[in-house]
Amino acid sequence: MNEQLLFTKLVEQHISAVEAEVRGVRRAKDIEHLHRMRVSLRRLKTALSDYRETVAAREYEAAVGNIKRLLRSLGQARDIDTKISFLIELAGSLKGLKFRDGLFEIIDELREDRSEIQPRINKDISRLHQHQVFKSIRRLKPSLEETGVTFDEWAKNGVLARLEKMFSLEPYVRKAACVKELHEMRIAAKNLRYTLENFECIYGKKIKPFIFAAMKVQRALGEMHNFDVWLGLVKIFKDSSSRDASFRRAVNFLHEECTLRRAAAYGEFVRLWATLKKQKTWARLSFFTLDR
Repeated sequence: MNEQLLFTKLVEQHISAVEAEVRGVRRAKDIEHLHRMRVSLRRLKTALSDYRETVAAREYEAAVGNIKRLLRSLGQARDIDTKISFLIELAGSLKGLKFRDGLFEIIDELREDRSEIQPRINKDISRLHQHQVFKSIRRLKPSLEETGVTFDEWAKNGVLARLEKMFSLEPYVRKAACVKELHEMRIAAKNLRYTLENFECIYGKKIKPFIFAAMKVQRALGEMHNFDVWLGLVKIFKDSSSRDASFRRAVNFLHEECTLRRAAAYGEFVRLWATLKKQKTWARLSFFTLDR
């Protein structure tokens, strides 16, 4: 295995996964198509980022720019899709009818917002094909020749850089109000996970526990972030003082529910982080990478 063979393997894997979801995303009948496309695009973007120093800067920026554009529209749609699913589940769990009308009023508004994003998603997908972005990525020929490092050193440096980024945000773990920094930590954990997954063929099965640990951190922070986003949206709803009484009751209920769930999710994350530190998970990942 060398850098070119690994790049070809990863690019084909991630691009094929994206292309398999195009029809489903365009039809917008099942939200899981969009979710899978978004995850595959993020994995592709992470792989390209890992290879950034080994390819021509202009070609890299052109490819990543178009991917980022589609990821933005997919991200906005995914946020709304998950909000709608959450509200439907929440409304279904209520025994009485006190908040249901207001919750479904919010759902209707979110569905309108979601329908407005779909044409932009379709346009961004078409742009990828028109600009032959995937074909351009497949033509890239990464080389470590000018970097002065070996393939093993390059992989090691990639993992350690991702780990260092996540750890640079550790001072905010016990600062529940630092929403922005904890969101950045989620992204750092996600990038660490994807890089480890991309390098699994180098490190073998022994890397799997570290992939799983990064995934748990990503998901724990993601759960918390979902409620941070909700609380921001609820604040906007609360400012709509002219709305009817059922809407305002639902918004107040949603604020209380999301506040409680955010606190619970934050507590779960803090406990998870403490457990991983006690198990010396990240130290073991450093030693494992360095000792290979």
